[in-house]
Amino acid sequence: MDKSVTAREIARVRALLDLGILDTPPEPEFDDIVHAAQDACQAPIVVVSLIDDHRQWFKARVGIDICETEREVSFCAHAVAQASTLLVPDVTLDPRFKDNRLVTGPEHVRSYAGAPIVTEQGVAIGAVGVIDQRTRDWSAKEVQALERLARIAARLIEMRARCELADVQAQQLLNLAAEGVQFRTIFAAMREGVVLQDRSSTILRHNPAAAALLGLTHDQLLGKSSIDDDWRIVDAAGAPLPVEAQPSMVCLATQEPVLNFVLGVQLPDGALRWLSVNSLPIFDKIGEPPNLTVTSFIDVTELRERETELRDALELAERASQVKSQFVANVSHEIRTPLNGVIALASALRQSALTDRQREMVEIIVESGTTLESILSALLDLAKIEAERMELEVVTFGIEDLVRSSTDLFKIKADNKGLGFDVSVIAPPGARYRGDAQKIRQILWNLLANAIKFTDAGEIAVSVKVDGPDEAAQTLLIEVRDTGVGLSPDMERVLFEPFIQGDASVTRRFGGTGLGLTICRALARMMGGEIEAVAGAARGSVFRVRVPVSTAEPEASAAVEGEADLAAAMKILLVEDNPNNRRVVELLLEPTGAELVMAENGAEALTLLAAQRFDLILMDMQMPVMDGLTATREVRRLEAGAEEGAAPTPIVMMTANASREHRDAAFAAGADGFITKPVTPATLYAGINTALTAAA
Repeated sequence: MDKSVTAREIARVRALLDLGILDTPPEPEFDDIVHAAQDACQAPIVVVSLIDDHRQWFKARVGIDICETEREVSFCAHAVAQASTLLVPDVTLDPRFKDNRLVTGPEHVRSYAGAPIVTEQGVAIGAVGVIDQRTRDWSAKEVQALERLARIAARLIEMRARCELADVQAQQLLNLAAEGVQFRTIFAAMREGVVLQDRSSTILRHNPAAAALLGLTHDQLLGKSSIDDDWRIVDAAGAPLPVEAQPSMVCLATQEPVLNFVLGVQLPDGALRWLSVNSLPIFDKIGEPPNLTVTSFIDVTELRERETELRDALELAERASQVKSQFVANVSHEIRTPLNGVIALASALRQSALTDRQREMVEIIVESGTTLESILSALLDLAKIEAERMELEVVTFGIEDLVRSSTDLFKIKADNKGLGFDVSVIAPPGARYRGDAQKIRQILWNLLANAIKFTDAGEIAVSVKVDGPDEAAQTLLIEVRDTGVGLSPDMERVLFEPFIQGDASVTRRFGGTGLGLTICRALARMMGGEIEAVAGAARGSVFRVRVPVSTAEPEASAAVEGEADLAAAMKILLVEDNPNNRRVVELLLEPTGAELVMAENGAEALTLLAAQRFDLILMDMQMPVMDGLTATREVRRLEAGAEEGAAPTPIVMMTANASREHRDAAFAAGADGFITKPVTPATLYAGINTALTAAA
């Protein structure tokens, strides 16, 4: 079939469907048409037939009982196809119809006359058909009546469609009117201010809340433009807001919504009211720029005031935290400086030939100094945690090495108390992991220190294992079990709170600050883990720690470092402003035979370095005149400008400031090693050895 014919037929069927008449109930007006045609033509059968894509359907009929037939047997379909009156006096002689079952069957159709029903647009949608069971010639008068009735049928169908459309539109108008009432009610009841503005920002409509928020009456606001000179509008920072930057103008220019724009409007009484504004474009036609905007706004003045108060409070809290942290650091430095002399000299004295009574007194001095240092360290750790200045230091470590370095000292302490001490490590041999080994070690130290402190008889058991679904998600599980005083359910609730040790009798009997477990929990959570205590046991307590780690590649074995090899000919420059600390280092190095030259500040050190060369520099960090960091940077600067081939002098920074920030600052300045006071022979030799190795 020709494509143009197919397209016309599709359009014709669509036009019929759009009229909405198919399969509708009988209507008197159409029944009158078939009866009038029957009278005019004196024929037994008359139909008002409508032809869709597969059938003919009878809107009205007389002399026939069926309401539709297949399109293939339809006579009216041919009248529609030629869009003019079809007259067939004898259907048996017409090749189009002679084999039609309506002709050969009991219906015995012999003649047909049909006038097409054509719409005002010229589309034939059906026909008024007359059928007779005898052959006949159709008279001109009969044909004229038939065509007139077909035109009436067409007008009826179109009028019917228009009436239905009018009914629908009328209902829509009624619905819109009802919705308009609803919208106006909602519009008036809204707490948010809402205004409708044109392209010049003139306010065409507004709700009562808009006038109230802007401090104006209805008459004052209606017709007013938001870009008028008498408005004083500022941005969120308080600066005058240009006209082109106002939300409604930006919305019109960009054709995009402007949301949550904060601005200030000066009210008639001079007060400044802060508003959060949303402005949306209204498009009349798609593809054309908007002519209107709807702008809503709410009062956020109180919220801004609260935000300002909160911001000021946070800044004050941060300043207070910084002052506290600096105070704690200064106190730490001032306490560690004399403590350095006490512990270092007592440790050195312990290596001398002493009587039993003298050795006992020295041990008490060392133990007391060490206890004081641990309390000071706990306070510093708590201050760092509260100030959120403690950071993770992820390194590669071996489980066996970590556990051994963490438990060896406590095994000795357990032996001295007559306690059993069992350590179990379940991990693949030689396995290495990534995590903050120092913080894990600190947790284990605190738990073991508590276990030994609170256990007078029995044993302490340490269990460490690594478990997890895959290499990237492993969990380090630590359990410390003792047979000490145990925990009650009441104690468990407050166990991890700072400065709390269960009850006053515990503090009086065992001492301590009550910070150890608080720090353990903070460190565990900092690493993404957790710590828990098992209470209610008949005797003793159990602490379990879970910390996430990841599997690391095995590292090649390295040579084990020995003790610092200080040759008798080594020349060392000690830069230290405190006389006691200078004497401490002098006594600790005395057995090595090294030559020691002393300076009281960085400036004196630079003068000495200009005149002679040293094998090593021990540099204090906090000193008058010139501090250790400045002096170290100056040494490195001078060395960089010296003759080629001269090796840099190893520098060890010695300070009572034990924080990571101070350590990082020391190495950034050019130090090769870092020693935290109080200094012991072991820490001094290890620090020197590290610096010599790094500088080699």
